[in-house]
Amino acid sequence: MRAGEILGFAGLVGSGRTETVLSILGEYAAARCKVRVDGAERRLRDAADGLAHGIGLLPESRKEQGLITAFSILQNVSLNNYGKYQRGHWFIDFKKELACTQTAMDQVRVKAQGPRARVDTLSGGNQQKVVIARWLNHDMRVLIFDEPTRGIDVGAKAEIYQLMRDFTAQGYAIIMISSELPEIIGMADRVCVFRSGGIVATVEGSAITSEQIMTHATTGKVHHVA
Repeated sequence: MRAGEILGFAGLVGSGRTETVLSILGEYAAARCKVRVDGAERRLRDAADGLAHGIGLLPESRKEQGLITAFSILQNVSLNNYGKYQRGHWFIDFKKELACTQTAMDQVRVKAQGPRARVDTLSGGNQQKVVIARWLNHDMRVLIFDEPTRGIDVGAKAEIYQLMRDFTAQGYAIIMISSELPEIIGMADRVCVFRSGGIVATVEGSAITSEQIMTHATTGKVHHVA
């Protein structure tokens, strides 16, 4: 994938979209998996290696996999980020933590009473923004959005779409996994179509249509990701 683009992963449920991403990040075992970052081959053994190389995952279930909802926004955004707040060997710079969290919240336009508001008091759209804020705070360059608008209202969806476009304009690269074809068609610059655990086609431009995607998703030869 390229900097500044949204690469869509489309296909029927169970086609291997999420499994492919988790294999890239080392969370699932893969028979073959080669990952190149800036042209150099990397071995990602787990999600921590992905973070170290600038790859962040916004999981399909934000409440179960992406957030600790009983914690505050501040605590959730700080997860994976405490190293940047370290002062000396044993101390945390709490003023820096608060300032960085507020900056990340402002960047993704989280609507809340403040950084110390509990995540379980927020709407679904704002909870999703908190997950995004964490990765921005971690200086990610590749963002993987798995079903980014599931369970949120129409207004919040539009905000998430705009954020994704803002990120690509700033040079981020985004993988977008979605079961909603209108979402894929409206947002993706290129689309990888999955079936039976592999990519059957990659379409772009005028070929990104529901007819093309569904035809590839239900027929055709499977090319497993290597």
